[in-house]
Amino acid sequence: MSQKYLFELGGENIELGKCEAIELLKTEKYEPKLVYYNESIIILDVLKEINKMVIRRLGMTKRVSKVLYYSNKNKFDEILKEIPRIDIKKKSFAIRLIKKEGIPENEIAIKLGEKIPKRNKINLSKPDVKILYYSDKKTIISIWERNLETYYKRCLKHHIRYRPFFSPIGIHPRISRSMVNLSNSTKGDNVIDPFCGTGGILIEIADMQIEAIGIDILKKMVENSVGNLRHYNLKGIVVEGDIQNVENYDFNAIVTDPPYGLSTTTKGEGVKKLMSRSMEIFAETMKKKQRVVMAVSNPKLINPKDFTLIHKFEWYIHKSLTRYILVLERN
Repeated sequence: MSQKYLFELGGENIELGKCEAIELLKTEKYEPKLVYYNESIIILDVLKEINKMVIRRLGMTKRVSKVLYYSNKNKFDEILKEIPRIDIKKKSFAIRLIKKEGIPENEIAIKLGEKIPKRNKINLSKPDVKILYYSDKKTIISIWERNLETYYKRCLKHHIRYRPFFSPIGIHPRISRSMVNLSNSTKGDNVIDPFCGTGGILIEIADMQIEAIGIDILKKMVENSVGNLRHYNLKGIVVEGDIQNVENYDFNAIVTDPPYGLSTTTKGEGVKKLMSRSMEIFAETMKKKQRVVMAVSNPKLINPKDFTLIHKFEWYIHKSLTRYILVLERN
């Protein structure tokens, strides 16, 4: 039986967050359909109840909740008549407003609370369940449960400031996580990062119980990646070598943040030449429909002649640096 879910996206990059959620649910066979999209709110209709471990994978979504009521109506008294009794078993609850238009918050809390059995206790500080009320172009009432946590906040523990080894140009863990989720990879697959650096992307791959394989041309970076994985009690294969080494592995996808600036060591090979050679190697080693997800500072350096560009996102870092997240699929 199909089920609607409300996704509250983080504000870093709304389009990236939306696509991450949709692509992940496609990969996990939920057949998502976008039924509502407004600002940082989306509703997806899915084939079945979403497993909590799938929700846990999300890096760009703040909160996911099951939709109880969804309508074009906005008159609160009419809406109340249509809402069924809210059964939350024996769990404690709180009522929260995501967005409201002209309705007093206390009125919503009191009247909506009457739909919940009196045996359920109110807990405003740490409830088992939150009843969420959203009123704008649509009226949405949804139920969030504690076991439906995303990794939006928790992946910040993987930030460079908490790692024993880091690079100041390391990619943000939320972005890394979303890139893995865009790669059409699931638990048990092999995902390779051929420019792994200090292992930021490898951390997110391994944390999602996907097999992480890292390659870097510098021995120091290999050691740093291994140290960071060990710090988080995660496992992966990390080897020293050239991009050509991807040919030695069976993998389902490539997720990477290649060298992009003059300060980056490429052992004498220019970035333009390195990217051209890399795309040729990827084309030779990848199967049809497999994906490359990469963060680049200049998309013009990437020749996707053997690939189809599925998505392209801009990620503004500061006034002198914008990275682009490219999702390429092998033809």
